[in-house]
Amino acid sequence: MGMSASQARLLYLTAQLNNLSLKGQNVSDAKARLALDTQAIQDKYIRALNSSRLMLNSNIFATDGSVNTSEFITLENLAANGYKVSDGSKILGYKWERIPTGEKELIEGPAEPDYTKPIYPTKEIETEGFSAPSATAVGDAGKMQAIVSNMGLSANDLEVQSYTTRINGQDQEINAIVIKSQAGFNKVYETLQKEATSGVLDNALQQNYAFDVDTVNMSTYKSTGIPFFQGIFDGNGVTLTGLSGSQGLFRDVYGVVKNVNIKGATIQAETDTMGAIAGYLGEGGLIENCNVTDLNITCNLKNQSYEEGFDSERAGIGGIVGYNGGSVKNSSVQGQIYVPYADESFGYIGGFIGANVNSEYGNASNVIENCYSDVNVRLSASTNYSNSINAFIGDDTYEAIIKNCLSMGSIITANGNAINGTDLANWGPVIESNVTNMIALDTRNNNDVLYWESQVNPSFANGSRVQPPTLADQTTTLSDGSSVYTWLNAGAAGYNDQDQPSAINNGIPVLNLTAIQADGLSKTGTKQVPDTDAEPIGYQYKKTYIEVDKYRNELVLDPDFKMTSLQLEEGLRSGAYTLVKPADKSTTQTLLLNGVYYNTISLSCCSIITDEAQSDLIDKAEAEYNRDMQEIQLQDKRYEMDQKKIDTEYNACLAEEESIKTVLSKNVERSFKTFG
Repeated sequence: MGMSASQARLLYLTAQLNNLSLKGQNVSDAKARLALDTQAIQDKYIRALNSSRLMLNSNIFATDGSVNTSEFITLENLAANGYKVSDGSKILGYKWERIPTGEKELIEGPAEPDYTKPIYPTKEIETEGFSAPSATAVGDAGKMQAIVSNMGLSANDLEVQSYTTRINGQDQEINAIVIKSQAGFNKVYETLQKEATSGVLDNALQQNYAFDVDTVNMSTYKSTGIPFFQGIFDGNGVTLTGLSGSQGLFRDVYGVVKNVNIKGATIQAETDTMGAIAGYLGEGGLIENCNVTDLNITCNLKNQSYEEGFDSERAGIGGIVGYNGGSVKNSSVQGQIYVPYADESFGYIGGFIGANVNSEYGNASNVIENCYSDVNVRLSASTNYSNSINAFIGDDTYEAIIKNCLSMGSIITANGNAINGTDLANWGPVIESNVTNMIALDTRNNNDVLYWESQVNPSFANGSRVQPPTLADQTTTLSDGSSVYTWLNAGAAGYNDQDQPSAINNGIPVLNLTAIQADGLSKTGTKQVPDTDAEPIGYQYKKTYIEVDKYRNELVLDPDFKMTSLQLEEGLRSGAYTLVKPADKSTTQTLLLNGVYYNTISLSCCSIITDEAQSDLIDKAEAEYNRDMQEIQLQDKRYEMDQKKIDTEYNACLAEEESIKTVLSKNVERSFKTFG
């Protein structure tokens, strides 16, 4: 039986309704997408309204009353207004070039043999050491014998003897308590330290002491410093190890300390006078032929009142001696000084001597001569120190005579930053003394080595980078009448034997301390001396100098560097780039680039740069917005009309479907009645 016409129409209407539903869904989806497009257009317009650019306007009101137009920032227009841009390591758009100055300078040429300075073979000579006490020698042998007897040790430990030694360049016969063993040292040291704790000036402090032993261990003691020492303390080359406590070997020295080596001393305290050999060296006192290595001094003095009367503003902290009123000769110190609470008002800190306090300039008993200092001074985290901090002598208001000295140490904060200072005290070798043959390492400027041949009030400005010829001519006469060179140039015999590592690493002249100090030792046996009667076995080398064109490094434009205004702006906004201006001196806000200090300038503090809205861009964005929104509205109307048409057709089909279903239902009902 075939399908009736009504049934066929019903199937068609069902298919048509499904098709119209799908069309309606498509229109709904299109309107949803249209809503998203509308939101995107609005967001784009809002961004345009909120957008701005960094603009340069250094002189918006000209002198004639006209108004200049702002322009996008560029490296060129910023430079025209005194600003440069840095990425933290260089100045953008510039490069360093060597520019001839039109002047000449001397540079070091190849070394040549100096035939006026022969090197002789050595010969062995007999040396006389200790002997029986002498009635004519300096020092009361009877008093010293009484002290030794009271200590109850054998002659293998302590004995009063006489010997000849050189003090301040002069041979002198002295009587001394000779220390021959660790036990002997312990007894002597305990006696002298006992006076340090009791404060009693005992006869033992006025006597002479000498060592006839190579090493002594002090690790069982906590040193408070032997006080008020007035005699002669001759280490005779002894090495003291294990020294630790609140003070170095001596608290106060009014006599002579010589031929002492101190290795690995650790000194830490809240006190205002500290030094490895002595806290205070009195006027007329002498420290000679002494070496301090691996020194570690920590001064914990704070800016506060102390019951003991310590005063941070009058502190004297030095590698060899804190306060010096005497002479220091033929001596060296290597190590570190740490002052964690130092501030700009802290007293005197020096790698070698904290402060000179001698009574008058030119006094022959106030001499710093033939001394090597290699001490790194580390301070608090602050970087602002006004004066009296120095790698050699912290304060030199009371000038000493300074000859043949090297200063190799640096001065940094606890964070490792260079300190900022306004005078020579922070960096130079001394403040006010007149110096002869001085060498210092300028750690601010790529470790430049500076020389002063003979200078009144030396400064880094008047230091020379060319070694003065007087260095090579300096000689020291030894006790046997022979002479040795005070200074040794790189390559000379004995150069590498000197314990002056920073100087040797820099290839600069060193002091011949090994030969000078050995001459002061008094031991029975033999020693090697130059045999000036023999034929020379070689010659010392001398430096030669070549005259060359003098150049200076100058910052010039780099024609190969390209950067758009937008790239520059993005870098400044993100912090990748920083505005800078040349600085007069180093401060906490400066940036050091190629030896030049720059002040960093905050973008918000730069008055010639403004953050301006771009009216032309906003006008363009507004036109685009109006155009796009008009198109959206037209499209929306088309979708509305399509939707109405679909709804009309859908409703018509639905009504017809219902009508056909009604007819079919009635026909089925009549059929059941007819055949029922």
